Amino acid sequence: MTTLDGEALLRVGREAAERAWAGGMTVLTPDGKVVPIPLIAEPEILSRPALAEAAREAQAILSGAVKLARALLSSGDARDRAALIDPFSGLEREAMARLFEAPLPVMVARVDFLVSREGGPPRALELNATIPAMPAYADLAAHSWIMAAARERGLPPRAARALLARCGSHMERLREALVAVHRSRGGGRERPSIAVVSRAGDAQVGELRRLVAHLRQMGHEAAHLIPEECEPSRWDVLYRHVWAHRVDPATPFARALLDPVRHVVVNPVNGLLEAKALFARLSECAEDAALAARAGLDDAERAAAARLPLTRRLDPALAPRVLAERERWVLKRSWDYGGKSVFLGAELPEDAWARAVEEALADTRGGGFVAQERVFAARRPGTRIAPEGASRGELHRDLSTYCGLGPSRPDGSVVRAAASPIVNILGGGGLAPVIPEDVAQVLR
Repeated sequence: MTTLDGEALLRVGREAAERAWAGGMTVLTPDGKVVPIPLIAEPEILSRPALAEAAREAQAILSGAVKLARALLSSGDARDRAALIDPFSGLEREAMARLFEAPLPVMVARVDFLVSREGGPPRALELNATIPAMPAYADLAAHSWIMAAARERGLPPRAARALLARCGSHMERLREALVAVHRSRGGGRERPSIAVVSRAGDAQVGELRRLVAHLRQMGHEAAHLIPEECEPSRWDVLYRHVWAHRVDPATPFARALLDPVRHVVVNPVNGLLEAKALFARLSECAEDAALAARAGLDDAERAAAARLPLTRRLDPALAPRVLAERERWVLKRSWDYGGKSVFLGAELPEDAWARAVEEALADTRGGGFVAQERVFAARRPGTRIAPEGASRGELHRDLSTYCGLGPSRPDGSVVRAAASPIVNILGGGGLAPVIPEDVAQVLR
């Protein structure tokens, strides 16, 4: 269902994009340029039940993965431990060794799904537990689109603001989660102080500044800091948006990462939860009842594991099948992020695929590679609004849904869109506004 079309949709898309870019829907490139993130004029309209179901599925995947990681660290095979420990060194490895000493190993996470061109519910591809980014971007895209569409429809400002309230806010759900974690750890402040900590030159600085502005608007003392500037004892909550390997071990912030019991760090250093090999082992739980029982998975977690695309650790026994069924498979390095080290069989000629499989088999660093059943994402026409103008094309869209293990659990979803089947913002993708169906109906 589209709410607007033709020139009206283009006007709304352009106005929404300008609003979103002004608010911080941008990335910072390595050479210091601020680049607006393209906005897709056609919103992703989802029913409330569909949004709630995605959140439940994400929650079950997250909780199952945490249980399984704990079990594999204590009783998994050598390859399990290699996948979960070996990619890390220095401060990151030392901090991760204390992960399960923390009251909660992850408070805020995001599961990335694709909707198949064959239909059916979204299929989960991976878990993001270290830096589950984009809550501010999601709000900027959706809220800017609603305001522009309301103006196009001639609604008064008060009615537009009411639609924003009905839509909800990812940043606010994140804020509520941070406050709830503070309170659960014995903090007594209704508005705890929050430091948002990232590396200098973080690509998502626009989002982080927007998040800090929201926290201040809601009555918190908040600041965006780099690790060298952060004095953890000054802050009630440390919202970590930086990989531990980028933190100077001599800083007080590094010492806070090593003490997740004393300091409220959201999230603790937990990169092992993002290992694709862990995702593969969770997929195995659908067929391996003993492994699922060893991890203590409940019925909901086992059912979610069964709905994952078939994902397995690549080994010599599996390789002939992966070679023979090239179009069916995707190869992913167990530890990597940002869409790197991903090979799509259907996009490669046979000889290139054979080389990719051979090299992946030989490369066992950090748990090696996994082979995952490819979900061929549905493509739809879309209008990409960028500073250089509007362009039409067939776009793949993903669905990234928030979840958590804290006393207040984020939910809601953000949608990325790109011409490439590997959908990634830093790789040139854009954001489609996610609009609840009941809100969109008012703007038809």
